[in-house]
Amino acid sequence: MAQPNQNLSDDIAFMRSLAEAGRDRPMVGGSILLAAGAIYGAASLTVWGLLAAGALENWMYAAVFLSATVLYLAALFWLLRGVPRDGSPYQVATGVAWSAVGWAIFVIGISLGVVTWRLQIPNLMSVFPCILMALYGAAWLVAATLMRQAWMKGVAGGAFLTAGAAAWFVDQPMMWLLFGLGLLALLAAPGLVLMRQAKRAA
Repeated sequence: MAQPNQNLSDDIAFMRSLAEAGRDRPMVGGSILLAAGAIYGAASLTVWGLLAAGALENWMYAAVFLSATVLYLAALFWLLRGVPRDGSPYQVATGVAWSAVGWAIFVIGISLGVVTWRLQIPNLMSVFPCILMALYGAAWLVAATLMRQAWMKGVAGGAFLTAGAAAWFVDQPMMWLLFGLGLLALLAAPGLVLMRQAKRAA
């Protein structure tokens, strides 16, 4: 009578080993993170440069980031075709977390824009970099937990610290410098690492 129980235990152990093996597969979407970090990082550094030179007018904020968004959406449309549609449960869960963060950023950005227009508070959008970095930190922390990648926890910590630093320098050009460098170091660079991991795993 012990045989059915033994078979069940073996099946459970086999399924568990398959699930655990998925942790060894790299997180997908590295190319998207690279594109987002590089494009918006460059946009933020452009704003910082214009502010530092005293040449930035209010309309230029919208022009710079609208141009960056158009470029990113074009890149995203192309890059999504190369993202695998299947994967381990951990890869899928991590992808869902990042997708949720992306949608949250989009909705928050639109909402802040509407509130800025309705209440005529031009500086309200200055909190956006803090919010973005906090959301990126949360996404990296989820990814680190699911994929058991210690270096991702370091990236998450860096994102949280950058959010705090951006809040401190919110009324200075330094904020845009920190935000731009943060996007390059905490989004673009890890995206490149993930792309290389995926290439080695292929």
